Amino acid sequence: MQCLLTKEDARLFLGLKTIDATEKMLQRLRVPRMDFSIIGGKGIRYRRSDLEEALSRIEVRPKSSNRVPKKRRQRTDLFDLSVKEQLAILSADRPQQ
Repeated sequence: MQCLLTKEDARLFLGLKTIDATEKMLQRLRVPRMDFSIIGGKGIRYRRSDLEEALSRIEVRPKSSNRVPKKRRQRTDLFDLSVKEQLAILSADRPQQ
């Protein structure tokens, strides 16, 4: 027997926060829905196998970027230098007295 899921069950199955988000996701995935509202007011139902099949069709591809990474300027640790070199760096921008 097919397992039928309500919108709330489908939301939990997909791990989404709201029922509106679930409805939009199911429409994008083109999951067929069964309308039982005419037969007894039970509302919309989805087959679990259809949900699993729709999820298996989703492909996740890494985002390709066309940007060239910037070359980072090599940072020198001031405290690794000798005292004379530290003074030279720190006093380079100041005018001489």
